[in-house]
Amino acid sequence: MHDLNCPRKDSPHEDAAKRTADTYNLHRSALGIDAVGQWFAVRLQDGDSDGELYESKRDAVRHQHHDEQWYAFVRIAPCSMSTCEAASFLRTNRAAYDRGMRLADPDHRAGGRELIPRLTVEDQRAQVGALLGRCRPTNLILPTRA
Repeated sequence: MHDLNCPRKDSPHEDAAKRTADTYNLHRSALGIDAVGQWFAVRLQDGDSDGELYESKRDAVRHQHHDEQWYAFVRIAPCSMSTCEAASFLRTNRAAYDRGMRLADPDHRAGGRELIPRLTVEDQRAQVGALLGRCRPTNLILPTRA
């Protein structure tokens, strides 16, 4: 079942998105409120995870043993994650990496940079469109551009 604003209602989401959402929701339901604020790593290629929760993004990045460029890092929030949200998260992170952005940095005090989450579906689509080079909104500044 798709979210109301999912742009891919005509087809099912990839298994990577389902795995990411399942991992998120498993941590969230197993630990309850104690999971909120913790991080896990998800492999961009297939949505797989090592199954561990980390206190900080930096810990999650460092635990990937110099393979952090192949992972995205998810912070657990008080709400659940749908498969549509996981697909959007993976698509956004893949686009950022394809454009040369490196969001994970084991030497950075916070574990690397973060994309600012957008509040509306339209803004999220504009962000991904800019990352993919499809549009150039005037109010979106990408860190790879001067």
